[in-house]
Amino acid sequence: FPSRPAPRRRARRAARAARSAAFRRGGMRLKLTREDAPKHTSHVVAVGFYKATKQYELLSCGDDQVLWKWQVDGAPISQWKTLDTFCTSMAWMPHTKSPDNVLAMGCADGTMRLLSETGREEKKVDAHRGAVIALRWSYDGTSLVTAGEDGSVKVYSKTGNLRSTLVQMPHAIYSVAWSPDCEHLLFTCGSKIHLKPTQAGQKQIEWKGHDGLVTQVDWSFVNNTILSGGEDCKYKIWDSYGRLLFCSQPLDHVITSLAWSPTGKIFAVGAFNVIKLCDRAGWSYCRETQNTGSIFSISWCSDGTQFACGCGNGSVAFVSLVDRMFSWHNQDVKLDENNTITVHDIANETQEELDFRDRVTDMSLGYGSLIVTTNNQCHIYQQSNWNTPHVEDLKEPPSLIVQCPYHFALVDVNGIQITSYEGRVLSTIKFPGLRTEFLNHSTLSVCRDTVCLVDPSQPKQVRVFDCFTGRPVGNVIQHKLDIVKISLNQQGAGADRTIAILDKNKDLCLTKAMQSGDRFEKLGAMVDSFAWNDSTDMLIALADERLQVYIYPSVCFLDKDLLPKTLQTKVCTDAGKYAQILSFYGSRCIIRKADGADLAMVITPYPQLMYQHFEKGQWEQAVRLCRYVKSPELWASLAAMAIHSRALSTVEIALAAIEEVDKVQFIGHINKLPDETLRSAELALFCKRPDEALNILLTNKRLYRAIKLHIRLHRWTDALELALKHQTHVDTVLAYRQRHLEQMKHMETNDSFKQWAQQVEVDWDTVKKKIAMEKEAEVVAAQGGHHAS
Repeated sequence: FPSRPAPRRRARRAARAARSAAFRRGGMRLKLTREDAPKHTSHVVAVGFYKATKQYELLSCGDDQVLWKWQVDGAPISQWKTLDTFCTSMAWMPHTKSPDNVLAMGCADGTMRLLSETGREEKKVDAHRGAVIALRWSYDGTSLVTAGEDGSVKVYSKTGNLRSTLVQMPHAIYSVAWSPDCEHLLFTCGSKIHLKPTQAGQKQIEWKGHDGLVTQVDWSFVNNTILSGGEDCKYKIWDSYGRLLFCSQPLDHVITSLAWSPTGKIFAVGAFNVIKLCDRAGWSYCRETQNTGSIFSISWCSDGTQFACGCGNGSVAFVSLVDRMFSWHNQDVKLDENNTITVHDIANETQEELDFRDRVTDMSLGYGSLIVTTNNQCHIYQQSNWNTPHVEDLKEPPSLIVQCPYHFALVDVNGIQITSYEGRVLSTIKFPGLRTEFLNHSTLSVCRDTVCLVDPSQPKQVRVFDCFTGRPVGNVIQHKLDIVKISLNQQGAGADRTIAILDKNKDLCLTKAMQSGDRFEKLGAMVDSFAWNDSTDMLIALADERLQVYIYPSVCFLDKDLLPKTLQTKVCTDAGKYAQILSFYGSRCIIRKADGADLAMVITPYPQLMYQHFEKGQWEQAVRLCRYVKSPELWASLAAMAIHSRALSTVEIALAAIEEVDKVQFIGHINKLPDETLRSAELALFCKRPDEALNILLTNKRLYRAIKLHIRLHRWTDALELALKHQTHVDTVLAYRQRHLEQMKHMETNDSFKQWAQQVEVDWDTVKKKIAMEKEAEVVAAQGGHHAS
């Protein structure tokens, strides 16, 4: 038993734990700035960020019919334009689709107007009877939708020409949003939320959203989830099929505005005198109470670091995200409002401060490296030296950072750039139709030699690329259902590279990254979240409040019967519903619950030790470990690892330990075969890959064994055709066929066998002699090859 720590040592531990807890408690918060004297004389109904040259600017419009321009830091630039009517809503065309900024504006007189960046009115359309309440550009910038007081939803081209009146409702429509694929429109009418396809002939979906009027909806193009707010003072999160994922507690006042962040990780909610910042799962980071009146409009800056609010008292509030935090192992990093990152090493009790001149837009911590990006530069820090980072210039600000132990991916509008931790660009990945703004951590994965992503335009397809060349690898992998998340294993290389896929039915599957066909092996059902281990090929999944540890998931490609025997299950009721696995390193798993709290789970450390023996080929030590632990899951995993490495003696020992008698006998049969060709073919047959076994035999010109394999699999026609093709062992096929029919008490019905039975005389003694000669020749060849070697 460990000795009791001395009082001084206990005091140091307590102080260290207190400092760690204080550091970790600091969650993300909001820093709100607004002008001392409001520029608008009435409440601000709409705000919108747009990119002017290299910097972002904001345009605001109030009920005083005046539009103002603002700098991104909240300083007013100038009065931009005065209108002849009241503006109700506005939206800038997505900048990636047009070099020119185009502003669409809905007005109280029922008109929809298109304005250039200079303020010139390009087009004016009589859109609705009564006011235009809401309008949105599609994410591809080719269409514009308006919703009005007259209950109609209309779709226009980007030049303002009417394409269709999509729907006519009996009541006013207060909010509208596009689906990520721009093939559906979401709108509100009364207490219901409606999902309408843009193409005719498809079914419309509707469901009750709130008790009372639904005031606002938004649909994230990154995570494909829907956000709604209503007069019941609640905000809710739905999936794309209308299934409720989260419902908030009632606020004090009606929800007047809400908006997803461009990253899809967080969203903002506005009500009377209240701004809330929430995680994508629904729990709240912080709540800011200001004397602003109702928040009528929220617009995010494209880098996701700040947003602007149009307020009821005539002011425009600029809200920045500060105290953003990331953790990895024993390290925490925190970005404060002064653009300083604090790195806290809990184990070594050290703290470093990193200052940045430009505004930090994103950062990522993992695998001993910290990646920090600004609008113009990327800083790469190593935990061994925080003072001298690698600094690289950027052409465009990145929208996503994905790390792996060997390098990382930076995603911007130009493509996916793979960069080493020394700052060297390895490759750039791009292909026709790639929409990088739709990628996130769930749809992009990176490992040592491979990059895979879910095609944003085809969510059932997975594309695989080489890290070092940027070229596609193999064919596009086609799944049957839409894919929610993918992840590459970090160990091994080449043929061992495996992709874990979670689809919309919550089925977890595995497939080979370098395969030629679309072979998927199902691991589990009703899986909420999963993650690969950082140092081994273990996979952990959260399903139905149970933590499932797949010690060696690749066993499904070798012997699927062993898969359930390699699975360790641990009850995890503390996680609750909608929990997500954040990380899985060593034997520790961090789970984030639906309320935002982190839950640490520990699994047995013995699989880690066995993987170390497996990677070094130390089979005797692995067998000793399993005998010491006496775990059936560990024995089954060892058997699968040994099959993969063709350590057949270890396979026999492991299978015997879990009482797989039939498999032990078959492995014993394989061990007795005279040469490696036959053992490889039989092992492929053991792994339920008969075509591969046949190919091995034919490649090495083992015709008798190939014919006999067809006979063992009852592929009688194939056996006869192969014998006739090579003019050998025709009588052997006929003999085995006759004996099979006699045992089954059947009559011959195959015309080919009838014909050849009349032409070829079958003599069992002759057949047995021929088989004996073949086997003797195999033994002689094997011994000769052995002596030669």
